Amino acid sequence: MHSLRRFSLLCSLAIAAALIAGQFGAFHPLADSFSHLRLHLLVLAVPFLLLLLVTRAWISALFLTTVIVVSAGSLGQLFGGSMLSEDRPRGPGNLRVLSLNMNHNHARIEPVTAYIVEMEPDVITLQEAAVEQPRLTKRLKETYPYQVICPYRGSVGIAVLSRTAFTGTGCLEDNRLAWATVSGGGRDTTIASLHLRWPFPLPQAKQIEALADIWNQLDTPLIITGDFNAAPWSHAVQKIAADSGTRVVPGLRRSFTWGDNWLGDLMALPIDHALISPTLKVGGAALGLHVSSDHLPLIVDIETGAR
Repeated sequence: MHSLRRFSLLCSLAIAAALIAGQFGAFHPLADSFSHLRLHLLVLAVPFLLLLLVTRAWISALFLTTVIVVSAGSLGQLFGGSMLSEDRPRGPGNLRVLSLNMNHNHARIEPVTAYIVEMEPDVITLQEAAVEQPRLTKRLKETYPYQVICPYRGSVGIAVLSRTAFTGTGCLEDNRLAWATVSGGGRDTTIASLHLRWPFPLPQAKQIEALADIWNQLDTPLIITGDFNAAPWSHAVQKIAADSGTRVVPGLRRSFTWGDNWLGDLMALPIDHALISPTLKVGGAALGLHVSSDHLPLIVDIETGAR
């Protein structure tokens, strides 16, 4: 019993420390790295809480319960989401955006193309897409003739593809950002494709700081989609939302699956997001099916208010 109690105390202390550290992401990127695992840590904390109760470690159990409650209360972005509608409104004033990380272009083109055709997005944002051999963007050229493709690392890049003409485009290769402004119903909307670097010790925080002055230069209303490599409740995502004047589209969407298998689905992380300006309304948001990438497609229906 003493060995079990000691084991429970050590493990629960480590979990509690990681959960507490994740609350202080604004002070250092290292702390924010723990926040991305908050959901997994909360699930892991429950059996150790039960062990503390079984071994009558009452004070430790109370401490861990407090940490669990506070940490769970910070997951506000999980609630309030809405699913996609099968009879979604179309035409001016409505945009369907599909975002997908192509896994360094290792994703097979056939299932990706088939899924895009099925979902009929108005705008597509891609990350880690091929630049030197743009197989997917070339195949979609007829339906999505308006394309901005920006290389940022070797043979891969980020892209925005649209059915309708652009009124403006831009690239920031060093900061993995591409954007395009589309017009519909007499109102322009800017859609950005973003790929953040991995968290600390990699320079994600520096990239976010470099982008801080860029968002105000983009036309609004603004839709930012892509692979953030960060959880929606993290300081990283919240800072981008604050800097860009947007809000995170709510809902739990564990998009990074580590592969198409049960273990990957179990350990999946919610790191692909959509952020929208306050003047825009979410018609629905959901993850798509496995299309041979290690990321699931993110589909968001947006009501722009245009007529």
